[in-house]
Amino acid sequence: MKETAIKTLIIVTVLALAGLCPTSACPSPSPSPAPTSTAAASSGPAWMHFDATKKTASFDIGMATNGNNGTFNFNGYGRGDMTITVPLGWNVHMHVTNKGYGAIPHSLEVVTPSETVPQQGIDPAFPQAETINLIPGMSVGQSDNVDFVAHKEGKYWIMCGVPNHAIGGMWDWFIVSKSAQVPSVTFKGS
Repeated sequence: MKETAIKTLIIVTVLALAGLCPTSACPSPSPSPAPTSTAAASSGPAWMHFDATKKTASFDIGMATNGNNGTFNFNGYGRGDMTITVPLGWNVHMHVTNKGYGAIPHSLEVVTPSETVPQQGIDPAFPQAETINLIPGMSVGQSDNVDFVAHKEGKYWIMCGVPNHAIGGMWDWFIVSKSAQVPSVTFKGS
């Protein structure tokens, strides 16, 4: 029994050092303190918090958090591998930080999908659903808060507005759902 526990600890440690640790074994890093949540700890990643009474969903979004997808990622995910879902009518708060892996500028906006991914930033799907410096991007270490009301049901893209970054795969999904009771985050393949 003791030998099995030691083997498990060694495997988890190796995976963590390689950045491949499953979230159930290694908690996700939290870029900054977030508001107190009424959500149970197991209801989503550490960077998501919500208050169902106030109908508020908060997300700490790191851009270029690691080398995944050539650093074109949000919290390590790109090319539609992450989906954030919020209930219709909820207030959305995103604390967005350019973590700087790759040392290039990035931005974030929520847009209505089209046949092809836009070359650069376009008008957001919701008023104020974009970071500062949308097209030139935010510098490494720079943060901004994105606050909007998810008042239109549908499937949207979270994308980087810096030229050619979304085309390079720096986009994921943002869904506003009439049937969702609370926010959630899912990952492709999980």
